[in-house]
Amino acid sequence: MLKFIKHHEFYLSIFILFFSAVWMIVFLGSYNWFIVLPLGISWVGLICLFDFFERKYFAHSIIPDTIPRKRKVLIITTVSLLFCVLLDGFGVFVARLWYYPFFPLKVYLLIAPFAFGAYTLLLFILYEFIRDLVTHHRKINFAQSLGGRFYTTIMSSELTLGIIGYFLTIIYALKFLTDSHLSPFIITQKGEVPFSGFYILTLVLISTFFIFEFICFKQNKQTLTHDILSGNFWPIIFILIANTLAIVIIEFANTPFHVWSFANWPYDHIRLLNVPVAALLLWPLQFYAFLSMLRALFPSKEVVW
Repeated sequence: MLKFIKHHEFYLSIFILFFSAVWMIVFLGSYNWFIVLPLGISWVGLICLFDFFERKYFAHSIIPDTIPRKRKVLIITTVSLLFCVLLDGFGVFVARLWYYPFFPLKVYLLIAPFAFGAYTLLLFILYEFIRDLVTHHRKINFAQSLGGRFYTTIMSSELTLGIIGYFLTIIYALKFLTDSHLSPFIITQKGEVPFSGFYILTLVLISTFFIFEFICFKQNKQTLTHDILSGNFWPIIFILIANTLAIVIIEFANTPFHVWSFANWPYDHIRLLNVPVAALLLWPLQFYAFLSMLRALFPSKEVVW
């Protein structure tokens, strides 16, 4: 099976994307949870497409045909589930920043693990592709060694801020779960929250990034904080480019179908293709949090930043 995918990955990706597009267009306007599934399936096609280019031009792949790649995919899958539980846990069930009009809770719980895996795997492979593409065509001077008390103080401060951030978000989550008039388990309709959960989700993502940066620091692994302090801003550039691609192929592709819909964002009326501008500004934080989690679990030799 893996051998077949490896030898036909490009054509398989085109078929999946074509099938998904035709399916969604044929049933345009008449949606239920089954009809909109191909939007998520299209992410698998995009993963295959970018993995094909990664393997063809940079000798990297996520196809688990070797023991190291199997371990890599297992780590990505594990982290993706944890990350998306945080993302949807706060974004959907607490902050009510988006909801799924076609997915009752039972259907959501059945499909979510697969969607989480495809979503985060797509984020990872977009970042890896952009990083490899740029570093292949441009010589980059990576960060020099940075040590001493200053760096240690910065990393310890990140851990403290991360713990405080999670403490505040948990307090808000408990307050919401006890005071809200709308059950947190109803995810098919817009819910009203005491104040914009945008700040809560932002705090969760930043706190996650800080905590896992500290874990990487204790593991003597390269951290994004180290790169920034050393004057190497290329990882941020890679993330911003990958983030732009992800917004186009994930968020904007969802615009005609409303598989998920946004609510309760600051300046919610200011939108681009029905996506709140505030949500677009928050998007890069997903990469920072998710990639820092991966870096903590990846072997030291596995390059992320």
